[in-house]
Amino acid sequence: MSNASLPFEVLEFERLLKLPNSDPTGLAGFFNAGEIWVTRAPARLDIMGGIADYSGANVCEGVLGHGMLMALQPRTDRTLRIRTVQSGRRNLPVETRIPLDYFTSGDGLAGYDAVKELFRTNPLLNWGAYIGGSIFTLLKEEAARMPYGFSMILLSNVPMNVGIGSSAAVEMGTLTCLNAYLGLNLDGQRLSRLGQMAENHVVGAPCGIMDQTAITCGKEGKLTHILCRPGKVMGEVSIPTGTGFVGINSMVRHSVAGNPYGDTRIGAFMGKRIINASREKSGKAPVTFLTEITPQEFRSTYENELPPNLLGSEFLALHKTHDDPVTTIQPDASYRVAGPTRHPIEENDRVLRFMEHLREAPAKGEPALVAAGELMYAAHESYRSNCDLSVEEVDFLVEAVRKRGAAKGLYGAKITGGGTGGTVAVFGNLEALRREIPGIAEEYSRRIGEMPDLFEGTSPGAMEFGARRYRFSASGWEGTKA
Repeated sequence: MSNASLPFEVLEFERLLKLPNSDPTGLAGFFNAGEIWVTRAPARLDIMGGIADYSGANVCEGVLGHGMLMALQPRTDRTLRIRTVQSGRRNLPVETRIPLDYFTSGDGLAGYDAVKELFRTNPLLNWGAYIGGSIFTLLKEEAARMPYGFSMILLSNVPMNVGIGSSAAVEMGTLTCLNAYLGLNLDGQRLSRLGQMAENHVVGAPCGIMDQTAITCGKEGKLTHILCRPGKVMGEVSIPTGTGFVGINSMVRHSVAGNPYGDTRIGAFMGKRIINASREKSGKAPVTFLTEITPQEFRSTYENELPPNLLGSEFLALHKTHDDPVTTIQPDASYRVAGPTRHPIEENDRVLRFMEHLREAPAKGEPALVAAGELMYAAHESYRSNCDLSVEEVDFLVEAVRKRGAAKGLYGAKITGGGTGGTVAVFGNLEALRREIPGIAEEYSRRIGEMPDLFEGTSPGAMEFGARRYRFSASGWEGTKA
């Protein structure tokens, strides 16, 4: 990979690394003259699938041009020195130090709950849970040996909490960097699972595995088809010639650790438990994932058995557990059940049809693109009506795309990821995206008082990018592919 083709974050890292010691914005004072290992993880754009991932759905994901870079250098002590820097802005770096001994208990490693509590009781260090949690999970699950600590830089070109997988990018940047340096040779599927475990058990966010897999295994210029049972890459889907996808940031902060996302997940697992109880009575085997059920079977057999809403205490009295290890039912809370159960079953079907329309586009032309876009609108409506995970600002952006429509070259739009704000994915022909999206952004800015971020382009997934090593010589720092 020539310097000209290196992602922006890598070029920015090299620029900062080469600044003189007298420049406080540089990295010369952070690292010594030893070898530095670097990996990069892109942000992702959730094209179709979203929250259905935790129900075992097929999903279709893209990798964006924005990304995060992780650089590490071994230390001589047992300390993790971690600094985060937001690129392209005059933001102040944030830094912490974590003794590796904080991850131990007696003669062995501590439990997940103890490490989760470490970060929870240090609220100024919330962001550190994604990096520290990933390191701890690697130690816990892979018995990786780390006799010493690391100095680590996270250089980010991805805004946090905007629904494009920023937390997963941090996790996968951390894990791929350690995987390369330690020579563990873990594959993308295993690394993705470790990232999800870190977010579930240390950060405390009940996410599925979609983001981690898309970011780790995605390919530049392609969409990735993932079957989330639990996270298998089924292949790539070509983006039809002359078309593309853009993300518009609603500027409404999003978090999968929040109650709306978690409550929707609980409702889906409640629904699965109720369906499996029904299946047991009729002599059928239980389903492991809701998406093993077809929309037709759901409507004809199970839909009428599900209450629209159910009090936590009532569900627990009848079923004891909802079989989800990463969420907890609150007895006094009311949960939507029918809608969150219906959503992943129908979304799984929409995703498969969406990908088929994209594959048919070379032969069938624009009608196939319009049909794919209509499925995006349907996915958004399901987020809104079945899961109550949309907000007015996001609905406004989706409707702005719909009003322009296929006549102006825009085919579809939808909320992404965990919903409740975040980013809207827009599908259209390239000329229409260049022409219409700035106008939509301008129109939206008059509503919210600021210009929204636009997320465009594509870049390699973390495994596709690989790792780089930087060595200091008489001529300065030089980087090569590891």
